[in-house]
Formats: sequence, C-alpha cells, structure tokens
Amino acid sequence: MSDTGLDGADNPGTASSVHGRLIRGLGASALGPLVTVVIQFVSVPVFLYFWGAKLYGEWLILSAIPSYLALSDVGFGSVAANDMTMNVAAGKREAALDTFQSAWVLITVVSVTLLALVAVAVWFVPWQLWMKLSVISDPGAALIMVIFSAYSLTSLQNGLIDSAFRCDGNFAFGTTCSNVLRLSEAAIAMIPVALGGRPFHVAATYLFVRIIGSAVLLLILRRKSPWIRYGTTHANLASIRRLASPAFAFMAFPIGNAISLQGLTVLVGVVLGPVAVVGFSTMRTLSRVGFQVLAVIARALWPELSTAFGAGNISLARNLHRRACQVAFGLSLSCSVVLAVIGPRIYGGWTRHAVGFDPLTSGLLLLVILANSFWGTSSVVPMASNQHEKIAVGFLIGTSLSIGLAWMLLKPFGTAGAAIALLVIDCSMVWLVLRVALRQLSDTAGQFARSMLTMPDFGLLLQYAKNWRE
Repeated sequence: MSDTGLDGADNPGTASSVHGRLIRGLGASALGPLVTVVIQFVSVPVFLYFWGAKLYGEWLILSAIPSYLALSDVGFGSVAANDMTMNVAAGKREAALDTFQSAWVLITVVSVTLLALVAVAVWFVPWQLWMKLSVISDPGAALIMVIFSAYSLTSLQNGLIDSAFRCDGNFAFGTTCSNVLRLSEAAIAMIPVALGGRPFHVAATYLFVRIIGSAVLLLILRRKSPWIRYGTTHANLASIRRLASPAFAFMAFPIGNAISLQGLTVLVGVVLGPVAVVGFSTMRTLSRVGFQVLAVIARALWPELSTAFGAGNISLARNLHRRACQVAFGLSLSCSVVLAVIGPRIYGGWTRHAVGFDPLTSGLLLLVILANSFWGTSSVVPMASNQHEKIAVGFLIGTSLSIGLAWMLLKPFGTAGAAIALLVIDCSMVWLVLRVALRQLSDTAGQFARSMLTMPDFGLLLQYAKNWRE
C-alpha cells in the first residue's frame, strides 16, 4: 500500500469508502459554521434593535456562565465517541455498547445532581453586584441561570446521541440533524425577542425547543442504529475506569475553551463593562468566520482518524492529517485577508453602528485564527485516538495564563489586550501540538513541511464530481 493509505480494495480504509465518508462529512460539517454565521448575523441586530446594547450585554454575560456546566460529563462524552468509533471499526459492537451505556449513566447522574445544586445556589448570589448588572434584577438573573443550566445539561445528552450516530458511520447524518436543531431553536427564540419578551422568555424558549429536538433525535437514532440501546445492562465500572484517564484529560479542552470564550467575555465585562463586551464579542464572532471553516475540516477529519486508528492504518491517518493541515492553512489565510479588507464595512452594517469597530483588536483576532489553523487541525490526531493528555494539559495551562495576561492588558490596551493574550497562547500551542501529532503519525517535521508546500491533492474534489455525475 502506498503512503497515501488510499489504495486497495473497497474496504473501510480505501479510496471509495474514505472519500465518500469525507465528502459527506465535509458537507454536513460545512452546514455547522453556516448555521453559526446565520444565527450570529441575524440574532445580533435583532437583539440590539429590540433590547439595546445594555440589556444585550447583560444577556451575553449571564448566558455565558451556565456553559461551564457542559464540563460536567468530565470528558467521558467525547472520549466515549472515540472509543465507540474505534471499536466499531475493529468489529467490536458489544464493546461499543458497553462504552455508550456506561457514559450515559455517568453523565445522567452527574447532570441531575448538578442541576439540583444550581437550582438552589443561584438564589443566594448577588448577580447585580458581581456582574455589574443594572437592567436584569438578581431574581431575574437567578431564574435565567437555572433555565440555561438545564439547557446546557440537556445538550450533554445530544452530544452522546451525536457519538452514537458517528460510531455507526452516520456522522454526516447526525451532524446535519444537530445543526438543524441549533438553527430551529435560534430562529424560534427570536420570536419572543421581537414580541417584546424579556431574557427569561428567550431562555425558556431555548430550553423547550432543545428538549423537543432531543426527543426527535432519539427516535431517529433508534431507527438508524437499533443495536445502540439506552439502559444499564451494559454499563459497568470497568469501562468507566478504562476511559477515566483520557476523559479527565479531555475535560481540559472544554474548560480551556470556556475560559477562552466565556471567561474572556466575563472578564471584559467586569473590567470594561457590558458595552465593551458587545464590541469584543461581535468582533470576535466576525473573526471566527475563518475558524468555522477550520471546524468543518476538523469535524469531518475526526471520525475518519478514529476509524483509521481503530483499523491500524497509520499511513491513512498520516495522509489525512497532511491534507487537512494544508487545506486548513490555505482557507484560514484566505478568510483572514478577505475579512481584513471588508471586515469594517460588514461590521458596521451588521451591528447597525451601535458599537464602534476597533481595527487593532480585529487584526489581532484574525492572526489568532491563522495560528489556530495549524494547531487546531493537528490536535484532532491525538484527540481522535484518546492520546491527548499532553496537549490537553498544555492547552489548559495556556488558556488559564491568558486570563491573567488579559487582566493586565485590558486597562492599558482595551479589548486589544484580550486579543493579544489569545495570540500569545495560540502561537505556543502550534509548537506543542505539531510535535505530538507528528510523533504519533510517525511523520517528521521536514516531510510535513514539504507536504505543506506541494500542490494540494484534488482527489477528493474529483471523487465528488464523479459521485455527482453518477
């Protein structure tokens, strides 16, 4: 077999099957950032028009905090998805079912416990004092926190459903369903905003739609993969112990992301106020259009890497990594250049000039996305095989330090200080993640660099064209 890892007969690791799954996965994953962009570009002006910058800024702060509860699965959801996919690729469905039910029992018990604690504790927090709120009262903030906490914990169950779709070769279908659910709940939530509803009504709408959507996804999963069953028969402590180490390490990624996204949002609000939160949040959203493109590649690559590792096909995994990094860097560079040129005009029209545009902050955030094109794509290699402990620790330490660095830079540099902190950490992660990924793939820095400088392989596009004609 050649180094491409795509030669040979039609089996799960050959050209026709890998290309077919990648094309479907890329198409479904591409829907994700499109949905995110549509939601952001529609919801931001709607919120600003009906609520104003002050109330919208307070909403952003409060809705960001419950996202930390998504960490309550302690990483078992993501690690279980990898383990299930590798087991199915190796022909071990029984082991995959053990992992699924064990993860479901653990996540459900922890979620119910946490929701009960939150429902009691939030009423004793002085939200207006701590978060500098002036429009939303303490009881109103507490009620929003309870509802959004229930929403975040319900979303954990959706993550496990996505894992079930993915492991049985239905990654593209499951991803499409999840994106349709996100778009539906965002669209329906705009109704109470336009009708004069307050934050409580919008939060309740999000939760209601999420619950209904989750029930529909469960019915679809039962028809697609009847062998994946909810219950406790196959749940066992042995599976939980086996996954414990990579699960706790995986928890560093959502924690780090929460620190980087929601943590910085809250910090900017505390130091500079709610209006500055709107400015930083919207500029970051605009810059992350390029990041959404990278997420498409990473999401489509992930299940294929897990399958390749499960089947022991390292050459396929190495080739997938090289192609993905090459495409990711090219696309992120193109997106950054375009946004640097037309970004200010888009931003002004998008926000209806309710907040000012900061060119320095915007430029720094675009550089952050460029650095992330390498390490974000390469990080999928160790994560897809549950060998991510080293980069997880580095990411958590880095994002934690970024909060301290941002704290020192926010007052002298404004929102640009937060962008500088992000850029420092992302550049450090490039060095760490590439070292780990190349070692796991038995690749060298020289060979990897040469692959980045060669003409892209358009085999996937040709295969897509062939499938389209047929």
